[in-house]
Amino acid sequence: MTPAARVVPDVASFSVDDGFWYSVPEHLTADLSVGTIVRIPLSGRRVRGWVVQLAEREAAKLKDVLGVSAKLPVFDTDLLEGLLWAARHYVAPVSALLARATPPNLPRKPPSEPEVPNLTSGRTALARLSERTAAGRTSPATAVVSNWRPLEWLTDLGPVFDAGRSVLVVAATAAEASFVASAARSVWGELVAAATGEDAAGDTAAWTAAQMAPRLMITTPKGAAWRVERLGLAIALEESRRSMKDRQTPTIHVRDLLITRSRIEGFNLVFYGPTPGVELLAAGAEVVRDGNRSWPLVEVVDRSEDPPGSGFLSSHTAAAISATVEGGRRVFVFTHHRAGSASARCARCRSTRTCRSCGRRLGLVETCPRCSAQTGPCTTCGGTEFEAMGTVPERLVVEINRRVGRVVAGIHPTDLLVEVGTERDLASLDSVAVSVAADVDGMLLGSGYRTAEEALRQLARLASVVGSESGSRLIVQTTRPDSLLVTTMRRGDPIPYLERVLVERAREGFPPSTELLALEVRGPMSGDPSPDLESLSQDVTLLGPVPVEDGQRWLLTGKLGRVKNDLRSIVGRWRDKGATVRVDVDPIDL
Repeated sequence: MTPAARVVPDVASFSVDDGFWYSVPEHLTADLSVGTIVRIPLSGRRVRGWVVQLAEREAAKLKDVLGVSAKLPVFDTDLLEGLLWAARHYVAPVSALLARATPPNLPRKPPSEPEVPNLTSGRTALARLSERTAAGRTSPATAVVSNWRPLEWLTDLGPVFDAGRSVLVVAATAAEASFVASAARSVWGELVAAATGEDAAGDTAAWTAAQMAPRLMITTPKGAAWRVERLGLAIALEESRRSMKDRQTPTIHVRDLLITRSRIEGFNLVFYGPTPGVELLAAGAEVVRDGNRSWPLVEVVDRSEDPPGSGFLSSHTAAAISATVEGGRRVFVFTHHRAGSASARCARCRSTRTCRSCGRRLGLVETCPRCSAQTGPCTTCGGTEFEAMGTVPERLVVEINRRVGRVVAGIHPTDLLVEVGTERDLASLDSVAVSVAADVDGMLLGSGYRTAEEALRQLARLASVVGSESGSRLIVQTTRPDSLLVTTMRRGDPIPYLERVLVERAREGFPPSTELLALEVRGPMSGDPSPDLESLSQDVTLLGPVPVEDGQRWLLTGKLGRVKNDLRSIVGRWRDKGATVRVDVDPIDL
């Protein structure tokens, strides 16, 4: 018998999920533990791998571990258990999850223990949970329904640090992680380690620092699988955001991974934001409100009496924008999509210019991009003067500039007082005096099963960028001022609305009342994949296939626990045949 290590190679394949046993040479025995990155021989080549188990084994047929790449382990046994759960849940190779827990570069020796500033905590819900964490008491997952952007809650983390424990904060984007980290450094100084995903060396240094407690680790969703020494409290900011779920396999959701990790590792967990996801409510999270409202005051503009063709903005909204700009304060005008194109229309008859061969609407080009046909004069009036129609944000800019009376609006401006954009522009937006939701009714016209929840979340997020100065507010334009969505925005309490969404989802058979899994197969593949799926459990409803670009797509719904295990071998066979397979567990869009 000899010391041995079971190692999962860094190979993206289900066939190596169980790992392989290697003997540990005597000079490496002291350097190996669960989570150590090593070099091993595999099929005639050297690859890196992760140690997942240490034991005594019979040495006769074992190859040796070749070396240790990094003495600092990237996970421990508890985190490993959570990663193995994620591999099963998201139908992903184990190596893909172990790679997710590994920093970009090889980790070095952690720095010395930092000094903890002596600060007085407040009396918020987070402060009380921090005190409970410091005392070693665990709680169920908590949903703090409030706006996290003021960041006063950073000072409430003191009891956790005083107890020698660490805090993990997960923000949805790199811009927001940087925003939180900048404020946190002014409070906690050297305790802060920030990994924004924009610099591999900096992210590795932050991961390394987090291996010494206490520490305040601030990261993006990519860091939700990282090890943090003596983790006592994890905080996810706005877990219902789309960016909190990976689009590519494995389609990990920060919410589900952190809930599983907190159960196994024993740390407290907070989901902080104005609108918790309905999946979080269904999971039984304790709802705690900080303050009377989850977002600032809302002004509703009724457009039900406006005549057709009156533009994107009502006269009241245009006047409010003008008055705000005259006072030297900033405005953000929100549209929920970027629909439209750089198409052109005739300046005289207003008809849209189209390709004579394929009928495609043309942009400001002379050749059709689809069929290469040349364009000519307007087919209605023979005119040759065309003007750009533009996307919705571009057309909003034109209207604001015309109605306010001077050029004040722009797409991604640097010094303009009015900015027009969509949700992706909110992450890097500073606070404004007035934000405007140009078309609340259109936000409910989507075809997805998450449309109602997404509309409320986007409006609440839009309200969160409004400052606290007198006269600051969110303006929502609607033709249905008495709708449940608009009434909820007036009241500032999202929970009754989300509970109703939860009931409607259950009635229609959508998550979280049932499980969904989308499966896409693309590229060359010998044989028809359908028979493999038709052999799955009777507890599953199989919908499809439907054609997608260069492939097929299925939707599986029902009890998917056992099916996911069967899918591992099926997906592995498909990939071995040369196909590209995407498994989307808990899909956001259908």
